[in-house]
Amino acid sequence: MAKTPTAPDKKAKALKLFDEHERFVSGQPGGKRMLAKDSDFAGLDFFGLDLKESVLSGSNFQGSRFLDTNFSMADLFCINANEADFTRSKFERADLRGANLLRAKLVRAMLPKADLRAGQIVKWEGEKKTVVEERAELREARLDNASGAEADLTGADLARAKLPHADFSRAIMHTVNLTGADLTEAVFVGAKLKDAVLSGADVKGADLSNVDLRGAVLRNVDLSLATTTGADLTGAIYRMGSATLPPKIYELIAAHSAWISSNGAEGLRAVFDGMDLQGLDLSASDLSAASFRNANLSRTSLSDAWLTLCDFSGAKLEGAVFDSANLGGASLLKADLTGAKLRGAKLAPVDLRSADGKMSGRTWPTSLEGAKLPGADARGADLRGAKLGGADLAGANLSAADLRGAVTAGCNLDAAILAGARLQH
Repeated sequence: MAKTPTAPDKKAKALKLFDEHERFVSGQPGGKRMLAKDSDFAGLDFFGLDLKESVLSGSNFQGSRFLDTNFSMADLFCINANEADFTRSKFERADLRGANLLRAKLVRAMLPKADLRAGQIVKWEGEKKTVVEERAELREARLDNASGAEADLTGADLARAKLPHADFSRAIMHTVNLTGADLTEAVFVGAKLKDAVLSGADVKGADLSNVDLRGAVLRNVDLSLATTTGADLTGAIYRMGSATLPPKIYELIAAHSAWISSNGAEGLRAVFDGMDLQGLDLSASDLSAASFRNANLSRTSLSDAWLTLCDFSGAKLEGAVFDSANLGGASLLKADLTGAKLRGAKLAPVDLRSADGKMSGRTWPTSLEGAKLPGADARGADLRGAKLGGADLAGANLSAADLRGAVTAGCNLDAAILAGARLQH
């Protein structure tokens, strides 16, 4: 039976490989390029190595420390570097596709032109071949003062990562996930962030000049705190001027944003019960699961907001704007939506997840039971499966709305406009 190597043995073996590689890089006798796929470097501690052009794909760096190490042009495809420390290390043009850098420390790391796209892995079950795509994982990673100019992070997950003062100018970051990330004073000049998600990110002092943010989602982000000169925000979901909100409201939203992005580990669920929120601009916010019971939101703008599973029971919502908002699974029981605008709003059932985050197979309908909606404009709204029992929709405009499966018993539809609406037959 093979003997499991002790930590000193493992370090000695690694040192031999590193020494041979450094001789190879410098052209000294006895040099040998390191071809060490699937090697185990977990928990090891090194400093100042030159591992340029080494092949380390699939290797385990979990919990290791490779400070001031040169990984330029190295093959680090799908490495496991969970909680590893690469402070001040160089990764210029390195292949980091599919790398697991969860909670890794890359403070002052150099990543120019590094490849952090998804990596495809072939897995076999008997004779069955499956190709699995692993995205680069950098959730909660520390990239303070890191430099990633022209790096490719397409599809990478940097949720809640720390990037203060980092420079990712001209980086390719399509569909990247930066939910809840710290981007204070970071530089993204000329970067491509098309369809990226930056909800809840802190962009205070960030330079987003000439950034491609087409279709990006920036809920709970105040873009007025960043430089956006020349940025393309076509189709993006964002708002300017959160700082104009009353301090208490601003703080509640910030805490709620942290609560959402951390899955409840940080922050606090927002409770606005009974509060006066009249006329505020809460558009493009993510306030999922917040409570607004009996609150006054008359004429408040909530267009493009994410309001799934919110509780608006008894709330005053006269003239409120919910255009293109997602109210899936929300409770609007006996709410007053007289003259409210719900054009293109989603009020269909929301899929419920179990405690581990997986889909439970169950759904929760949106309730408008007993709600007042006379004169409301709900053109193109998705009301599939909504509970409308006892609701007053007199004179409401429901043109092109989808009402399939909606429960309408006792609903008042006098003079309602139903041209092109999809009804249950």
